[in-house]
Amino acid sequence: MKKYKYSLETGSKKYFCPACNKKTFVRYIDNETGNYLHESFGRCDHEVHCKYHRKPETEFIENYNYTPPPIPQSFHNYNLVSKSNSHFKENNFVQYLYNIFSNEKVKNVIDKYKIGTSKHWTGSTIFWQIDNQNNVHHGKVMLYNINDGKRAKNNEGKGYISSVRSVLKLNDFNLKQCLFGLHLVNNETKYIAVVESEKTAIVMSIIMPEYIWLSTGSLTGFKYENLQPIRKYNIVAFPDKDCFNTWQTKANELKKYGFKINVSDVLENSNLPKGSDIADIVLQPVKKIKIPKNIYYDSSFTSYDYEICKKLILDRKTEEPKDCFDLNGTPITQSQSDALIKLMMLQL
Repeated sequence: MKKYKYSLETGSKKYFCPACNKKTFVRYIDNETGNYLHESFGRCDHEVHCKYHRKPETEFIENYNYTPPPIPQSFHNYNLVSKSNSHFKENNFVQYLYNIFSNEKVKNVIDKYKIGTSKHWTGSTIFWQIDNQNNVHHGKVMLYNINDGKRAKNNEGKGYISSVRSVLKLNDFNLKQCLFGLHLVNNETKYIAVVESEKTAIVMSIIMPEYIWLSTGSLTGFKYENLQPIRKYNIVAFPDKDCFNTWQTKANELKKYGFKINVSDVLENSNLPKGSDIADIVLQPVKKIKIPKNIYYDSSFTSYDYEICKKLILDRKTEEPKDCFDLNGTPITQSQSDALIKLMMLQL
């Protein structure tokens, strides 16, 4: 009897087929050494539907005409969202919001964005990605410092970030992300603002509620696949400091597909450090920021320069302006100072 150098392994042991991804694959072994050949050499037992068979002597795939079907997208059960929407005294990020905004506004934004609490790390937050069909795509778990609202980091300087699918060990979960806050978009939506961070979208929705604030969740999340559901709307994008060119280039590409996007360079024109976002303009003392001169509000306003802008520090807890005056010593009302801050950010 002729002894072959290679042969299919005998027995019931099966592996995942490189073509159909079913556990029906028998691998070739070297009969002299007993070792497996490369994992691409073998035969799928699905001989009717798959027909994958790569023999070691031919170095090519015979009868390979199978295209595996796409794996269905996975969604979380909405009950997870509802169950997580509690225990906010144990949620660092929510407690930070209560420190700087009124109770009513924080409660509204919690319900608006379906903010959740996680036990994965003590004090951690869940940002749910829910689309405009109420499908739950993703739950991002993050930990923030309660005092300054910054992301907490471990001893290696890495942020605490995980996901609901990882925490629940959903190994077969087929993730396809969407914009954070997408469930807020409807036919009555007029203007949409897009930022990178979920935290920023939430904070800015309190400061400027006339916009629907959405988050990409990452720098690379600013792409067609994520933005396609909001293509028909007027969009203002606020990239983080030093990310303007990346988002501007992508916006120019998207405009070819009918998107109406303007990318703000207000962060690029500030002296905030790299990585700062639009919320830092509102939440940090204005006197630390390089403000463009000669900003106008309406006919009742004269030109405003740095000396005025640096005084626009509002107490967001009581929602009252703190020592805001124009050049003539006339007090600036809260609505006027809010409008001026918006002009500084939107450059309208």
